[in-house]
Amino acid sequence: MNRRQMESAIAGIVRFLGTSLKNRGLYPPTHPLVRTPVEKCHGELAPFFADRSELALTVSDGTLVLEGVPIFQLTSSLELFMARLGAIGLPAVIFERGVSVEDVELFVRFLHETKEQGLPIGEIKARLAQWGVTHIRVTATDDEGKDDFTIAREIYGNALGTVVRALKDVRSGKTPDGAESDRAVRQMSGMLSRNRDAMLALTLIKNFDEYTYNHSVNVSVLSLAVAESLGLSEPERIGIGVAGLLHDVGKTQLALDLIRKPGTLTVEEFEEIKKHPEEGFAILGKMTHIREETRTVVREHHMRFDRPGYPRPEPEYRVNPQSHVIAVADCYDALTTMRSYQKARTPRQALEIMRKLAGKSLEPDLVQLLERSLGVYPVGTMVRLSTMEVGVVTGVTDGEKGEPKVAILFDRSGNPLAAPQGVDLKEADPSSGRPRRMILGIVDPLMHPPVSMSGVLQAAPA
Repeated sequence: MNRRQMESAIAGIVRFLGTSLKNRGLYPPTHPLVRTPVEKCHGELAPFFADRSELALTVSDGTLVLEGVPIFQLTSSLELFMARLGAIGLPAVIFERGVSVEDVELFVRFLHETKEQGLPIGEIKARLAQWGVTHIRVTATDDEGKDDFTIAREIYGNALGTVVRALKDVRSGKTPDGAESDRAVRQMSGMLSRNRDAMLALTLIKNFDEYTYNHSVNVSVLSLAVAESLGLSEPERIGIGVAGLLHDVGKTQLALDLIRKPGTLTVEEFEEIKKHPEEGFAILGKMTHIREETRTVVREHHMRFDRPGYPRPEPEYRVNPQSHVIAVADCYDALTTMRSYQKARTPRQALEIMRKLAGKSLEPDLVQLLERSLGVYPVGTMVRLSTMEVGVVTGVTDGEKGEPKVAILFDRSGNPLAAPQGVDLKEADPSSGRPRRMILGIVDPLMHPPVSMSGVLQAAPA
């Protein structure tokens, strides 16, 4: 079974489950419109167990996923099915080898007849056993028991792997799997909604050797954050995120020596570099699960707000506003990353430079929106407190207007702490009633020993 056949079979399994559940509310259990979809579902399940012992169905960030394949074409019956899973409290359902038509039928009956909401996993397991379901089990998702930073790091890692595979596929003459990029972006978008700080913090953990891949994921995360602040619809947000993830895929058509050149490019070399947006547009045109708007954004992300960029638009050409989102995210991540030809700017320094570019190469409203989205003291900013301690911002509480979360790294004498110490800037001094600690200003990280942002974010309290 090739991937396309597998995706079709998976979609059929979920569709038949949803249809049977929907019809269960309209007809008696023995009616063909209830029984037939169950039998068809079982028929689609059987081939999968030729080379595996189980099949996992989960609901992740509002997306129904079977064996890692997301089901995006939701019919009313599928929406009902997903709603019942969520209402009862079923994060993951496992179909085991040996599953029977009766198992599927009883499971659908369980979903239909169970009226309680948010049942504990143990209670659900006990009920299914009482009903005689033998080869369908329920389980907690792998995310249970993990802190948000750990989950965010895994999601980031998955996205990184997606970019690596996509770029390597293109270089070897293959067409990347667009569904994989879509899935990775949906996971990142869901994590941004769940814990914005945890996801944004990862964009400050740089890997010099893997700049191309890290940069692509970072641009996607930052673009998603801006898109969310703009209040765009989910399809628009995901489209922007995919554009961010694949915005540089066209560079695979250029010589590696040219892409990695540390010094200033010659005029001829820059002309070659300028081809990558058009190349990316062409590559995305061959991929599945890619919206036309996403292709356009990849083509336009270097056109600049004042329009002298590349490819140079005609005077009457209307640039998609979403292309400017990628440009802003691209600029911020590039400025905060150390390269062989530039030092890394701090988040605040990068935003100051971008303010000067606003109205020129960058869309001014989006620069302001990114700044508001990141906060007055963006995650990763090193600060000095009124106690003369030095710490790093690990997040913002209570939204954009709240006090930043800070982890102290150095005591008032400049000595490094054994482990980062999270502090509450709202904590009052008992004697005066005023905040015990306040941020005095920004500290140049180069004035202190190097700090591992990954270690800080893992050790700092949530």
